[in-house]
Amino acid sequence: MSLFRQGIPRKALTNKRIKIGNPNSFPLNMFTYIPEANIFVNRDHSGIKAVSAICTHLGCVIEKSEDGFQCPCHGSCYDEDGDVVSGAATKALDWYHLYRDPDGQIVVDLRRTEDAKYRLRT
Repeated sequence: MSLFRQGIPRKALTNKRIKIGNPNSFPLNMFTYIPEANIFVNRDHSGIKAVSAICTHLGCVIEKSEDGFQCPCHGSCYDEDGDVVSGAATKALDWYHLYRDPDGQIVVDLRRTEDAKYRLRT
């Protein structure tokens, strides 16, 4: 069974809180990939939000595309809200809760999901 399991990407980091930096370290209106947390962080004039970088089909790490996200493994495509547009995935990407640590850094709580419209106000 372990030989079979090696071919399937694994979801990781599902029960952690991770400091991801200060709000100004994220460029305005861009998605920044944070490999330690397998998330993309987006900062706009309304605040900061974080979306999972793990495809909901089989757990591959997705990539940012021109108009959303795409899985390089099996071709699932998501829009910028994380909703499935095409491909094998049937579930939208997860959005995560963010909060500010006392030292001012942003922390992502990978145990707590939020609505795609959720933003941490900065």
